[in-house]
Amino acid sequence: MGNNTLRIVSWNCHYGFDGEKPNVIKEFNADILVIPECREMDMEESGYDKEHRNWWGDHKEAKDKFENINKEKDLGVGVFWKDGITVTRLDKWDKSLSQNCDFRYLIPYTIEGDFKTFTLIAVWTKDRYKLDKNDQLKYTQKLIAAIDHYKSIGLLDDQVVLIGDFNTYAKDSNDNLKKLEEKLKPLINCTENSSFHTRKTYYDARYGYGIDDFCFISGNMKNNSKKIEVDIPNDWDNNNNWKGSDQLSHQSRFYLLTLFFPHFSPSKNIFTLSLYDRVA
Repeated sequence: MGNNTLRIVSWNCHYGFDGEKPNVIKEFNADILVIPECREMDMEESGYDKEHRNWWGDHKEAKDKFENINKEKDLGVGVFWKDGITVTRLDKWDKSLSQNCDFRYLIPYTIEGDFKTFTLIAVWTKDRYKLDKNDQLKYTQKLIAAIDHYKSIGLLDDQVVLIGDFNTYAKDSNDNLKKLEEKLKPLINCTENSSFHTRKTYYDARYGYGIDDFCFISGNMKNNSKKIEVDIPNDWDNNNNWKGSDQLSHQSRFYLLTLFFPHFSPSKNIFTLSLYDRVA
């Protein structure tokens, strides 16, 4: 952390956090990184030691019929952090919820440091896994099921950040965004009532442009904020790639969201969230 700021960057790194990706993402100087589609095998090469990283994956898509795991296909979520911050995956989730297919990759962490402790839920929603007869929920259905259950067991308090790749496929032609915001109440979409509320964040050749990626926060965190500023670049090239960092754009497509707001009372810090996403 520097200059009384905390920066959280979420980036769907697109099939592995390898090669130059860990070095390139460092240019954004994140205090906490949330990386969907990170593989367990990528952790050693991430540049973060064992005390400053955590990986979760259930290995389902990477297993063959003999239960052998293909490490190249073993995608999950990696979380990385700097000195001065403690990130702990919630014990109650590990023990009782982590193997529930309805809560796949909606991973809660306790975030502690020189600021008021809060809960961060790393999001990478998944479709139904066809080889598991118990897995009946699609992408955002899993998100809603998880949030409802987390509320019911007291896992969510008034200090919550929900951030990542929601796979909502929200478009002008559907009401997925409205439904998502309604279902997640009282959590608040960070772009609510701003000019960026419906700005597109991804492009897919099958579906066109849409909104896929979000940060939701608890009302208490928003109400204690003097100001929230959102910046979502809208600069796409002719190949439907986001024209961001030259080093990043050749690897995948990205979405950027940055929010600034004074941190929790009594602190007067600035809390910065940045969201980067690839497009399939």
